[in-house]
Amino acid sequence: MSGRGGIKSLLRYASGIASGTVLALGLLLMPGTARADAGLQLNPLRYDDVLSTDVVKNGYIDVSNPSDTTITVSAKVRGFKQADLDGNLVFFDDAQLTAGIIPGLTTFNLGPREAIRVVFSVDPKQIPRGGVYAAIFFQTVPAVTTGTTTFINETTNVGTLLMLQNGGSGVKTGQIASFSLPFLQTGAGLDGQVVYRNTNRNTGGVAFTPTLTSNVLPWGQGATLTGPFIMPSSARQFDFKRPGSYFGLLPVTLHDQQGGAAVTRWVFACTGWYQWLLLVLVIALVLYLVMRRRPRKAWTALILRRVRQAAAKLLRRRHKTEKRNIDGLSRKRD
Repeated sequence: MSGRGGIKSLLRYASGIASGTVLALGLLLMPGTARADAGLQLNPLRYDDVLSTDVVKNGYIDVSNPSDTTITVSAKVRGFKQADLDGNLVFFDDAQLTAGIIPGLTTFNLGPREAIRVVFSVDPKQIPRGGVYAAIFFQTVPAVTTGTTTFINETTNVGTLLMLQNGGSGVKTGQIASFSLPFLQTGAGLDGQVVYRNTNRNTGGVAFTPTLTSNVLPWGQGATLTGPFIMPSSARQFDFKRPGSYFGLLPVTLHDQQGGAAVTRWVFACTGWYQWLLLVLVIALVLYLVMRRRPRKAWTALILRRVRQAAAKLLRRRHKTEKRNIDGLSRKRD
């Protein structure tokens, strides 16, 4: 799952006083260690594996308590699926996943700044074939309160994603559900939106990241566009961007390397340095039209008047020079 097109993090808070609680449900998909506000860290955040149909696999998750108090933690397995075009997740309980994915510890205590490695097992015979998507959640158990004590309890629920492929090479089939491009394209390049659907509904279907290729005739070679992570029977919406200078009525074709199909949209583009060239041409045309609207006789009369004024000025200057010379000769003779 890429950082650009990965499944979005889910974080929810609810707070209360006295007998109320603060509940934080967090699922973080960035590499590294997850940390919850109430004091719980997990590593890794994502576990990927390809399973054989007859071999039980083991994995592990490091759970640590960075706080200064002792906490009680419980573990639970849940499934998840994609909820919308933006890639948000919805979690659900599933008896088949619970039977096939078993944490080694379901409840344990962690002292201040203490860590523990929780081993879990995955039995391929107990879980569905193809892509299997589950999460092991670790939740802090609230402390027991008395009737004479008033304070805020905090519980934290964070989890590690399990991205499993159970048997086979995994079937990746999809299609371009829609390709939207505004007809008039300006700016730094071509911009639009793509909706891509993972069409595999069979038991062997897996989540994948689609690879698309865009061509703009007659401009250059095709450019590769990598889509986001899409789960089976789901669709994702993402931006189409192809920077560059384009001009004219152009066909833009998007090729699907998974499904093999292609979709073409026509646009009128004026992008990049063609915008500046068009601006210069428009200014030149405006000036030409303004000059053309004036009558030709007026332009001829204006030119003749300027010529006569220049000639008269030159004659006056010459007459003054000759008069000065004559006066100088007269004074010398005297």
